[in-house]
Amino acid sequence: MDPHAHRQKVRQLADDLAWLEDHCRKNADLAVHAAHLRLAAALTRNVIGPAADGQPARPLFAAVIGGAGAGKSTVVNFLVGAVVADANPQAGFTRHPTAFLPAAFGTAWPSHLGFLGPLQRLASEQPASLDQDVYQVKKLDPKPDDPLAEFVVWDCPDMTTWASANYVSRLMEVVAVADVVVYVASDERYNDEVPTQFLHLVIQAGKPVVCCLTKMREADTAALVEHFRQEVLAKLPASVGDIPALPVATIPNIPPEVRKDPAGDGAKYRVPLLNQILALAPSAEMARRRTVSNAVKYLESAGDGLLDVARRDLTELDNWRSVVAAGKQEFEQRYRTEYLAGEAFRRFDKTREQVLQMLELPGPGKFVSAALALVRKPYDYARQFVMKTVTRPAPPNLSEQAVCTAAMEAWLAKLQAEALRRGGQHPLWKQVTHGFDAGLKAQATDLFAQRLRALEVKETDELDQMARAVPEKLANNPVLLNLLRGGIIAADVAVIVLIVVLLWPPSWWWLLIIPAVSLTRQVVEWVVKAVVDAGRNKLKAQRAALASEQLTTPLAAWLGDWPTSGGSSLEKLQAVLRRVPDAIRELAGMTKPNP
Repeated sequence: MDPHAHRQKVRQLADDLAWLEDHCRKNADLAVHAAHLRLAAALTRNVIGPAADGQPARPLFAAVIGGAGAGKSTVVNFLVGAVVADANPQAGFTRHPTAFLPAAFGTAWPSHLGFLGPLQRLASEQPASLDQDVYQVKKLDPKPDDPLAEFVVWDCPDMTTWASANYVSRLMEVVAVADVVVYVASDERYNDEVPTQFLHLVIQAGKPVVCCLTKMREADTAALVEHFRQEVLAKLPASVGDIPALPVATIPNIPPEVRKDPAGDGAKYRVPLLNQILALAPSAEMARRRTVSNAVKYLESAGDGLLDVARRDLTELDNWRSVVAAGKQEFEQRYRTEYLAGEAFRRFDKTREQVLQMLELPGPGKFVSAALALVRKPYDYARQFVMKTVTRPAPPNLSEQAVCTAAMEAWLAKLQAEALRRGGQHPLWKQVTHGFDAGLKAQATDLFAQRLRALEVKETDELDQMARAVPEKLANNPVLLNLLRGGIIAADVAVIVLIVVLLWPPSWWWLLIIPAVSLTRQVVEWVVKAVVDAGRNKLKAQRAALASEQLTTPLAAWLGDWPTSGGSSLEKLQAVLRRVPDAIRELAGMTKPNP
């Protein structure tokens, strides 16, 4: 196996998840899934990929997130122990991520493919307000005994509205790579809707979180922490990993000089925060294993949920195929009632006459058969007269081609009408409507004509085979044929002898020989007709099955798959749905630690 095959697998999975996200954003009803898909793609690139590639555990990553104006940059400074982040009272000032790299790592920086996805690293230092899909890395000055010497600390863009698509994408990339997340909430906005929703998402992804409340009066700290636990933390969803209850640290309103000296005067607030982070990461190896394990669990447990975004599309595709299937059933019903029910298949009449001729005596026996036929002549004339008198001529039956053509036109008309009726329900029906306007009907009609011609060829061969079956069986079994001939002649002779003996001496009563011999012949004809009609009915059943197999089933399959062909979004969706679960399973296996 190619040792680098997993890179292609990671890239493909991330691309598929990104495509699903874009698919969701185009549909207001599915937009709620977009964040999960964005996070799943980011986890694939930033966690699963490096783990499968054997990247080292160091450095660890701590991401500081929160709503606008929450004080994230201040918290970053306290984590680092120096004023390095651009703290600004303006809401939304931080617009792209900035990483603060401990001096211990020198120039070391993750270099695996796909790191941070679409974000490009800035070559020179820029203000945090630069609104581009970039990130920058700032090296920290060496510090003795730095508690977070193994951590890269990220100052992240604000999370205040999901509508800030650029901010969200930048934030998701950093949250995905994080081994620990610090969630910052201020006294005024500690329960804002969007940041709280984002916190829920982070927890669902299995990220260990330390909460940091800011900007309250120091006297109100305990009350705010308790209220925050009740109103926010108590309502958090279950995580996918083994994550303990969220710890809460605080940085209340403090004088400017304390904010500017986090490692000195601000140590009172810094140390508890650092302790909470270090408790969640006792070692780099343990923290990274947890990050990888929880990322895999998120993809595995959320896999079905991530693909739920396609459920409505697939439901509509199933609805379309149900309409197609209903049209197929109506076609086949018309074929049976309008064509097969009235079709006599006259070739079997010839078969019946052929069998009756085969039952006549051969050689000198022909004279006996001729004599008996002469005796039956009065009965034959009488029967023909009665049949002409009481039997009405059968109405002409429609040809197979006429019935099938009419049924196909009705089928397509129903599909077009249904697409027009449902055009406002889903884009699939609009696509079908536009397809009818752009030649779908002509394509279907051409395919129908091809399949009908192939059906007619098969039907001709089948008709000949079925019609020849009984004569060929008799011809290939002379013993059976001679037994039948002998039995028929024996019955005629027995009837004649019986009448002569019973009615001796000769009289007009001997004329009863005519109906008696005619009756035996009639019985033979009834039996032959029953046998031939059984073959005729069998042919009708086979013809109905053949029409389904050769005509309606291929047409229904083509029509049912039409919305997923030609590079449509549904075609792409089906391909993605096939690939994503398999890719998640394969990558999960690649990232499992060796026993």
